[in-house]
Amino acid sequence: MPPLDVARFARLFDHSILRPDAGPEEVGRFAGVAIRLGTATLTVQPHYVQFAAERLRGTGVRVGAVIAFPHGNETPAMKAFQAREVLDHGADEIDMVMNIPALKGGKMALFLRDIEGVVLAAHGKTVKVILENCYLTQDEKRRACEWIAQAGAQFVKTSTGFAATGATVEDVRLMHEVVKGRCQVKASGGIRDIHQVMEYLKAGARRFGSSRSEELVLAFEELSRRDREALAEYLPAPD
Repeated sequence: MPPLDVARFARLFDHSILRPDAGPEEVGRFAGVAIRLGTATLTVQPHYVQFAAERLRGTGVRVGAVIAFPHGNETPAMKAFQAREVLDHGADEIDMVMNIPALKGGKMALFLRDIEGVVLAAHGKTVKVILENCYLTQDEKRRACEWIAQAGAQFVKTSTGFAATGATVEDVRLMHEVVKGRCQVKASGGIRDIHQVMEYLKAGARRFGSSRSEELVLAFEELSRRDREALAEYLPAPD
């Protein structure tokens, strides 16, 4: 059994395998790592949701699914349908990409309807909304976070990991400041070392998307006791 603080650190992660060419053997390996570490979720493409649900049943690791991924330009009805589909196949959490053109065009009603439909379909399960910050101005990032919080999602998320750039400390800090506790912040995209994770935690991130979860948990174990204690306040409460 891992030490309590290591187990809590692992619960920060959505261990993710989202490459379009990933085969079942690789997804199965990722599931095994998620189970061994005790991550928050194993997050997969819709094709693998049922497969993941069968592998994770009874382990305490939830099934995460992406929808409208990676561009987010589907209609609200299409996104709501995708949400119902992945939930019917065993998903426990949903990561959706917001409607970027609606945001940029100032179409608030459409933007809200896009997210509210997924939140409604989720029936209280966690919905994380991806901004894809590399496409947005600072004002657009602020407006997106404000509208996403208003729509009732549980998380705002920096990036898909499939665009030009991923998470930055500055973006995490901005998102955390805008949502003001109405939802949480997930950092994703380009997170490769423990020092980045430490900085993101201090900036306000409370969930991470990564295919490198195992490396990051091992790096956390190797931190000095002082550094680990400094992060304790940011870790999830024990289950």
